[in-house]
Amino acid sequence: MIHSRPGFAPRSTDKTPAKLNDDMVPALHRKRPKETNLGPILDARAEMANLAKKHPAPDLLVNTTPSEPPHVLTPGK
Repeated sequence: MIHSRPGFAPRSTDKTPAKLNDDMVPALHRKRPKETNLGPILDARAEMANLAKKHPAPDLLVNTTPSEPPHVLTPGK
């Protein structure tokens, strides 16, 4: 008899535990591919940092003279 559960590989015997499918392994325990080319990623991050320096975030505008709060009217008066 074949045993199957979501997230696990099917197994036919009770002697060995079922293996997790690749998409169910937590990211911390996944093995990286042997060849990783981080050059384009690092270049993009450096470019974004330079753009952020050239165009800083706008300053917040504070209203120095706020308007009057609305009057609360009691019903029936």
